[in-house]
Amino acid sequence: MSAGQIEFYQLKEYPKPVLLELRNTGARVAIELLINHMPTVNVGDHYLYYETSGDPAAPPLLIISGLSDYTPKCAWQVADLAEDFFVVTFDNRGAGRSSPVSPGYSVADMMVDAVAVLDALNISQAHVFGFSLGGMSALHLTLNHPDRVERLILGCTTAGGPLTVYPDESVIAALVQPQLSGDRRDDFYSSLWMSVSDRSMQEKPHLIKALEEISMANPQSPEGYAGQIQALLSHDVAGRLGEIQTPTLIMHGEDDRMIPPENGRLLAEHIQGAKLIVYPAAGHLFFIEQAETVNRDIRRFLSV
Repeated sequence: MSAGQIEFYQLKEYPKPVLLELRNTGARVAIELLINHMPTVNVGDHYLYYETSGDPAAPPLLIISGLSDYTPKCAWQVADLAEDFFVVTFDNRGAGRSSPVSPGYSVADMMVDAVAVLDALNISQAHVFGFSLGGMSALHLTLNHPDRVERLILGCTTAGGPLTVYPDESVIAALVQPQLSGDRRDDFYSSLWMSVSDRSMQEKPHLIKALEEISMANPQSPEGYAGQIQALLSHDVAGRLGEIQTPTLIMHGEDDRMIPPENGRLLAEHIQGAKLIVYPAAGHLFFIEQAETVNRDIRRFLSV
């Protein structure tokens, strides 16, 4: 189905430019996509906001988002993949509409959040797609609860520890100590070079506008961001990758400045039977920059 054949759809929580971007990428949505409103699950002293899309009887697919991200960043996958899967997304602790959490937690703690969301929906096992920080959480989930993960997709992520290939110092500095101007729009554009490829910045203004709207509406606090950064920096499952028996697909953008593609290649080398796809002319947000191709590859992997 081409973009021109899309008659209508409804993504109630996403800004209009995001919907226009989905139309431009040819997202395969032929019926209204119903998204539940404000469901939450309590985990200890905090709560998590989550959304579900698609037929509850379809195979479940949990998407775990990345650093400072929240559910709208998953829109390009939700709109398409909910045709064939029961797609579950949630806002990580300290981000989006989930409750604020003080720094001092780990990626392993964030993995507990993902399990809680599955439990709240009575999902015993799901396919899992985690990107960036969410991919790190997905690794912990697969290692600590292998029975909960049917197939694993890791996007633009790393094993951490000795298997980390670090980005340039300029990227590390911008992530750890972001220089904020007080103007969120200016801050978005000044940091955009880390997230998308040069080609996307030049050739896909509709995509950039959609990402701008998501960034402008992002309710994450500086403390929430700091907590996620601290968790990310301590992430290390490098010594355990050999334990993974779950069928695994690794995806990475060739022009990823934030988590260089060598990290994906190392994951593929150390996870038994893992398949690697590298997307040319795509950056850290490859799954948005080349959403139609990525969704095709996800659907193909999960349909085996």
